[in-house]
Amino acid sequence: MAEKAANREKGGWLLRFFSSGKFDDPRGDENLEIMIRYVIFNISLIAGAAFLVFFGISVALDGNVLRGVIDLLFGFLCLSIVVFLRLNVPFVICGILSLVPFGVLCVVFLLSGGERGFALLWIYAYPMMTIFILGLYTGSLLSGLLLGAILVGMFIPGLADYSYILPIALRVAGVYVLVLVLSIVYEQVRIVKDHWLNRLQHALQKERDEITAMKDNLKVGVFLMNRDHVIQGAYSKALEGIMGTDELEGIKLTDLFSASIKAKERDTLEDYFSMVLNRSFDPKMLEEINPISEFTYMIEHSGEEKILRTSFSTVDRGHGEYFILGTVEDITAAKVLARQLAEEEEKREEEMRALFQVIQVEPRVFNDFIEDTEYEFNRINDTLKARDLSAKDVMVDIYQSIHAIKSNALILGLDNFSGKLHQLETKIKEIRDQEEIGFENMLHVTVEIEKIMKEKDKFRDTIGRIEAFNAVAGGNRRQDRYVLTETLAKACDKAAAAMNKKVKFTVEDLDGVVLEYGPRRIIKEVLTQLVRNSVYHGVEDPQERRAAGKDAEGHIRLSIKYNGQRVHIRLTDDGRGLDFDRIRDKALDLKLIQQGDAGDKNHLLQAIFAPGFSTAEEADMHAGRGIGLNLVRERVRDLHGSIKLQTEPGKGTVFNIFIPLEAAVDKAS
Repeated sequence: MAEKAANREKGGWLLRFFSSGKFDDPRGDENLEIMIRYVIFNISLIAGAAFLVFFGISVALDGNVLRGVIDLLFGFLCLSIVVFLRLNVPFVICGILSLVPFGVLCVVFLLSGGERGFALLWIYAYPMMTIFILGLYTGSLLSGLLLGAILVGMFIPGLADYSYILPIALRVAGVYVLVLVLSIVYEQVRIVKDHWLNRLQHALQKERDEITAMKDNLKVGVFLMNRDHVIQGAYSKALEGIMGTDELEGIKLTDLFSASIKAKERDTLEDYFSMVLNRSFDPKMLEEINPISEFTYMIEHSGEEKILRTSFSTVDRGHGEYFILGTVEDITAAKVLARQLAEEEEKREEEMRALFQVIQVEPRVFNDFIEDTEYEFNRINDTLKARDLSAKDVMVDIYQSIHAIKSNALILGLDNFSGKLHQLETKIKEIRDQEEIGFENMLHVTVEIEKIMKEKDKFRDTIGRIEAFNAVAGGNRRQDRYVLTETLAKACDKAAAAMNKKVKFTVEDLDGVVLEYGPRRIIKEVLTQLVRNSVYHGVEDPQERRAAGKDAEGHIRLSIKYNGQRVHIRLTDDGRGLDFDRIRDKALDLKLIQQGDAGDKNHLLQAIFAPGFSTAEEADMHAGRGIGLNLVRERVRDLHGSIKLQTEPGKGTVFNIFIPLEAAVDKAS
């Protein structure tokens, strides 16, 4: 190491000496040509001075003192020029001060014929030296003057002390002309080459500047990485901002992604990079299988997440050296905007679907639905305010109200609204089944109910814009009869369509007094649940009915009578009747009855009204959660009424509901 340092120091000292102390490091200097001229000029002057001093002394000792003095003078002149080159004297002046006397010396050698004419050989160095040191034009001028002196001295008889015969004179002049021409041609070619190189360098510099400007202003990260997946230095400025870190040069891309991809995904990515470098695969195919074409990138030190899009291709750097050209684009904002637009579009579509569904509902029926929904929300509000109820009881009551609203929404074909209610119903059921119900659970349910209420308000506004609710001819009694029968008929049709069954709903008797003074809303809510229950669990599908010798179409019949003291509601179906074996198994499984009561049908009939009881295999939007009959029982209890149930296997089921008149009047809406 020390020896190499000494060699470098020695080389630097020599360079400073022969370049007149004006150049320290040619690698960092743009004036390399001028430095070379200084070095050649210094070497020529020092060598020339040494030769002239040697020849001067030798000639003087041989008796030619004048010639010796001239050589010594020119030798000391050369040494003086070496000194001048180290001062602030212009290079051209130093060149003229040395080369003009050198030309005169050549003429002296020509005319004197010194050393038997061999001294004349110095003239052949003159064109090369003058053109190289002083440039093409000045050097050619001085060389031309010397050529004139040569021709005059050789071809004019008696002018020179030494006589040159014609063949020798022609050869001397011819060789000089050849050297001069070659020197001019060489210098001209060099000048053209330098001009071409300068233009090329300027163009390349301009292109580099443009590329640098483009690279620094690109919004996309562009970079090169080698076979080891190490990022090279020439990357776009945007890459640092995208990756959230500075000084990316020398970092492995796979290490940069370590916090964003799993170990197995990293192995897959490295295999993909190998395929890119292999260059034997279709570029389009490689683009399609890019494992990080779009992925979530996490900045490790800050935890910030971005969505990035990447692409990779092969770059041939020559000599069998291949790199991977990668591009990285931050598409987070675009993705967020696209998601927002999609959500807005989905929201608009949902509003249009809801509007379309509302338009198709008869205004009077829809208005009745709104009133019933508001009634259930008021019940929910009262339940939430009740201090004497446990959290579990609150959840049960809210569950019933949400189920009632959902059932009515399904009847009217409000699929979007009923879907949201179904999701809320699912959440309430999960909370209800917990051992402990905390404040956060209650708060979550309250917030979701508030959202549903806002949806309901939109419905009211919509139906208000479409058509105001007007009483029909015949008064409220006729209107209430229409709304009730229409709602129950729709409930039957909807349920039958969902189960692929054929069921006909018939109102055999409907006392208008009950609708006018009785609890119309509760009656409708109870009957809706019973009709749906009869369709789902009572009436068989057409094939089963035909096999049992029945008509393919089932029948559900309703009568509502008032006998002066109480309301009697009777709902019958001609279905399969209750399956007590399945009821027994389910009731035992849910621990609703004791083993000893398993044979008592009264206990089994009580079990079917318990919360969560259902013989359905699985729950869906329409049934299976065991809330329908539980809701019926609770609503009838609120009116101090009673339920009697009759069933016969293969024949059907009858629900008899009795509501006292006084309670009916008190609860009338």
